[in-house]
Amino acid sequence: MSLEKYSCYEFKIVNIPGDDYGWIYQIYSDNYMFGYSVIVESDEYFDTEQEARFAAIGHIDLLENGEG
Repeated sequence: MSLEKYSCYEFKIVNIPGDDYGWIYQIYSDNYMFGYSVIVESDEYFDTEQEARFAAIGHIDLLENGEG
């Protein structure tokens, strides 16, 4: 899956190989010190791609409010 953009962050929804666990999200940032990299990976698995997408967007909202 390709990167999606929400607000100032980009994220990707990833299917765990074999689909035994489900879906996770990875949030990316372009940090001047570390370059373009994953800054957050979900610590839980989601049953559907859409659930993972909503969770990623919610996590980005938290990051922007200094809570994530």
